Amino acid sequence: LPSREALSALPPEIDLRALLEPARSIGGDLYDAFLVADGKLFFMIGDVTGKGVPASLFMALSKALTKSALLRADSVFEDAVMTANLEISRENSAEMFVTGVLGLIDLKTGAVALVNAGHDNPILLHEGDPPTELRLEGGPPLCVMEDFPYPVEETVLRQGDMLVLTTDGVTEARDPANELFGHRRLMETLAELSRPATADDAVSAVQQTVRRFEDGGAAADDLTV
Repeated sequence: LPSREALSALPPEIDLRALLEPARSIGGDLYDAFLVADGKLFFMIGDVTGKGVPASLFMALSKALTKSALLRADSVFEDAVMTANLEISRENSAEMFVTGVLGLIDLKTGAVALVNAGHDNPILLHEGDPPTELRLEGGPPLCVMEDFPYPVEETVLRQGDMLVLTTDGVTEARDPANELFGHRRLMETLAELSRPATADDAVSAVQQTVRRFEDGGAAADDLTV
């Protein structure tokens, strides 16, 4: 996965941080971010079914094939997502699947193209407004339908806006009484961020709030922000 240093070296127009804490020694969550042509940045977050070594191996395969599809010459976003889905499906002898949000942001204009493949929706933070869930039409997880035409949905980030992406290791974290952390607590955590907030602030706030909620209990799933 991209290191903290690699994310810090991205162009100054964007502030991007990520954290992945596996529930076991290795996990099946993933994230990625890299520059493509025309001053655009691709980013994604994902969650492979299952845990342990099989999920981790399939995560690495999915990440590599997705990056390959995005970097091919003349590949438009819609085509790249469909290509990635098809190629990951071909290598899926264990019949796993991957939920994910994939995005392409124009660093000059803030225009963002998004695809949701069966994943939790992104959350938008805008100065002066409460956190807002971007309700994407989306489609099934990758590898469920090889030829599914994923809709590309668009928004625009203004100066100082932030997108927060998580896996279900956040909302499905449990406390000692077996209560779920849930979507409401996630939104409350983000609403309490001091503004303007950095990407580091948001990642740290979510991670620390979830771990306090678990109160020392073992994580049930990988956590990625």
